[in-house]
Amino acid sequence: MDYLDPKKRFRHHVMLYLGYVLIGIAVVIGTVILLYQAYGFGLGKNGDVIQNGLFFFSSQPHPADIYVNGAKKPVETNTRLSLPAGIYNIRLQRDGYRTWQRTISLEGGSVQHVDYPFLVPNSLSPKKIQTFTGPPSLATQSPDHRWLLIGQPGTLTSFAVYDLKNPAKPAEELAIAAGLLGKADGGPESWGPSEWAADNRHVILQHLYAGKAEYILVDREDPAQSVNLNAALSLNPTQLTLRDKKYDQYYVFDAAGGVLRTASLKEPAAQPLLDRVISYKSYGDDTVLYATDSNAPAGKVQIRLRIGDKTSVIRTFPAGTTYLLDLAKYDGDMYVAAGASAENKLYIYKDPVGQQNAAPGRALVPSQVLRVNAPNYLSFSDSAQFIAIENGNEFSVYDIENEMAFHYYSPFALDAPQTHANWMDGNRLTYVSGGKLAIFDYDNANRQVLIPASSQYEPAFTPNYKFLYTVAPAASTGQSDLYQTSLLTPADR
Repeated sequence: MDYLDPKKRFRHHVMLYLGYVLIGIAVVIGTVILLYQAYGFGLGKNGDVIQNGLFFFSSQPHPADIYVNGAKKPVETNTRLSLPAGIYNIRLQRDGYRTWQRTISLEGGSVQHVDYPFLVPNSLSPKKIQTFTGPPSLATQSPDHRWLLIGQPGTLTSFAVYDLKNPAKPAEELAIAAGLLGKADGGPESWGPSEWAADNRHVILQHLYAGKAEYILVDREDPAQSVNLNAALSLNPTQLTLRDKKYDQYYVFDAAGGVLRTASLKEPAAQPLLDRVISYKSYGDDTVLYATDSNAPAGKVQIRLRIGDKTSVIRTFPAGTTYLLDLAKYDGDMYVAAGASAENKLYIYKDPVGQQNAAPGRALVPSQVLRVNAPNYLSFSDSAQFIAIENGNEFSVYDIENEMAFHYYSPFALDAPQTHANWMDGNRLTYVSGGKLAIFDYDNANRQVLIPASSQYEPAFTPNYKFLYTVAPAASTGQSDLYQTSLLTPADR
């Protein structure tokens, strides 16, 4: 029998071991290939090793055709696309809509989410839904984009409330008691800036009259529960803002005395928090970023961050200028932005407290420095991914996620009385220029001119961004119209 023959048995073992070796080599090679593919490596047309990256595309509306360097791809949004590392011209197209495009650099092994393209219809048809006898006293939208509050002309106590989640629903009337407002004694009076609470029910309106200012808490659901906060707190603050976006808790600032206090409707007796404050910005329940000259070097002002009962020095600036302050969290990290108009710069810090804990006594290192001539406004986008400073049509924007900065001059001049742009959403800026609403991406790409609008009022978008609401001068002199404009083509509605 063959298995008894030593020579044949030896050859059999050799072949068996050789097979094991070959199988092992195949497994190793397969593993390496899979590993390289997992990291985006592949072979080019010439046999060269290349590394791919991934694009994730989505759009509103979707799907849209995807063109890469002019060539149409066999897939549409929403999808992913693997491409070799390089620089690409991306174009998205959908019938009836303006083209969206930009140039994007893709690194090997990286993943880029292009999930914000917004396609605007080629033709927009504003629909008039209400005519006002004059300019509305205000127009303000809730954080969830559902409620639009418009002040009736000629009075500060009557409002129209639109439910933008139900665009076909007529506006409801809202009236607050005239006795809530201080007496203007026949002089001019108006509504100033507003701030909504996180409950989307309460909004604080600043009443400007007779050289004074007072704060009115308006209850959208039960107007009879509206409150004059100056009277309720027995204070006449220079500035009053919500604490942790709760309607009944406040930061109260007296600029003349430099005192920042906390107060609430349940405990109206204001409690001192900080003194010698020049300006401030709050976040959450116990975090305040502020400018102060207390214990600062002569001729200097320090920007400090207070979290709970612990205070950190962020940066020192020259005294006697305007300070730009803001803070937000992105992807779990705190970002602090601080600048001075006189320095033409904005410094952005990632996790400043963590930096100080890791290296006590060492100066903080900014993640990015943005430059704009005499900046007058600072803001985070709705998603907090972008930080923008501006002055007129000059902008600098920092992209936190991709660690990229952009500086540009928009071709759109701001119509007065606007002093700055506003974020349309997490990725786009908007303002009125030449009597029409303009929008553009964070880096000045995809500039679009939309419809007539008044620069006195911010535009409002429905929660799904399928409708746009604007106030514009009416054909009849002195009147104003409220328009509703679909941001979808008739085929997509």
